Amino acid sequence: MYDIIGVGIGPMNLGLSALAHPTELKTAFFDERQQFSWHPGMMIRDTMMQTSFISDLVTLADPTSTFTYLNFLHSEGRLHAFYFYEKLLISRREYNAYLTWVTKQLPDLHFHSRVVDVFDTGDSYEVVVESTASGERTTYETKHLVIGTGSVPSIPDSFEDVLHNTEYLTNKQELLKQDRITIIGSGQSAAEIFLDLLVEQKTAAFELEWIARSTLFETLETGKLGEEIFSPNYIEYFNRLPLEVRKDSVSDFARSQNGISPETLQTIYEQLYNLDPEQQERIKIRTNLEVDAVRRGDGYDIEVTHTQLGDRRVLHTDAVIAATGFKPSLPSFTQHLDIVFETDTGWKVNDAYRIERKKGGSHHLYATANLELSHGPAADNLGMSVSRNQAILNDVAQKELYPIERRSTFTIFD
Repeated sequence: MYDIIGVGIGPMNLGLSALAHPTELKTAFFDERQQFSWHPGMMIRDTMMQTSFISDLVTLADPTSTFTYLNFLHSEGRLHAFYFYEKLLISRREYNAYLTWVTKQLPDLHFHSRVVDVFDTGDSYEVVVESTASGERTTYETKHLVIGTGSVPSIPDSFEDVLHNTEYLTNKQELLKQDRITIIGSGQSAAEIFLDLLVEQKTAAFELEWIARSTLFETLETGKLGEEIFSPNYIEYFNRLPLEVRKDSVSDFARSQNGISPETLQTIYEQLYNLDPEQQERIKIRTNLEVDAVRRGDGYDIEVTHTQLGDRRVLHTDAVIAATGFKPSLPSFTQHLDIVFETDTGWKVNDAYRIERKKGGSHHLYATANLELSHGPAADNLGMSVSRNQAILNDVAQKELYPIERRSTFTIFD
């Protein structure tokens, strides 16, 4: 009998494993992939995280943990170099190296292991796991189950055969052979790819186009009081709001969730400014365009509508990269569990990340994804993953294994 079995090994469940490691809880985490990887298609050189290194897997809950980012640097013999570096933000590549380092130290992580079904026995869960190498199936029993299957690329059905931004690096060399490349989207990922290709086009001489629905490219919220919505205080407040109020509030978090870092926008502008006139002619940044469809033929025809003028037009390009975000990945086994859904796809989750069930009981389901309507801006924020895992472990143990700071903001939300 396990205390916790986790489905999926991404940063959220990896942090849960790291925090559970020194406790008495018996845990196991399963993932069908061969090894840990975190958005390998977006490991663009010099791209930075949008959260501080202090928001690693464990520090905000236990700064003495073996699995801190600083201990990772120490083990690599690079702690003094980081001290002289004097920055809070680290590169995405380095963060991925840190996550990979942690996975190698945790014995409860099992790759090549696909969770194919889960059954509710009445007081526990039976988890059926299939080896992706041999096909052999094994059943495990657990008191609690954590669903951490994350999200998958979200591409509109009307977009035919386009690349999602997560596939960018894998296809970069083929992209550079095209005469015209178009990026669709207005968030950080779109900006990072645009910047990377902006540098490349100085020598490759292709045309580069960036299409956004918004009128302007929103800057990430970096105001100190504004950032207090990423706190346990705000999550607790937001989670208890009526559903309709939470739905209406989601759009208010655009800058906090989808904004572009000021450093990225600054670098893009500097690159544009320093292009010669001939190079500038090859760059087109278009706003106020709603992309209705992308048709594949001899290249791609992008059907757009101007959001303010209302006129329609068709743009032609040779390659399309859709930086169109993600959607929750809900395992098929959730269909026959007694989960309460607030909307068609959004389950009802309390502030301890426990999914509400129709029958109740002392064995629980927990979620680390599909939380936008229940936890607002903290739903996919890596910086909030530590407090999320604190809440889950405390709820499972029915005691404070990791005390959560309840007075962590100057703002009073209620």
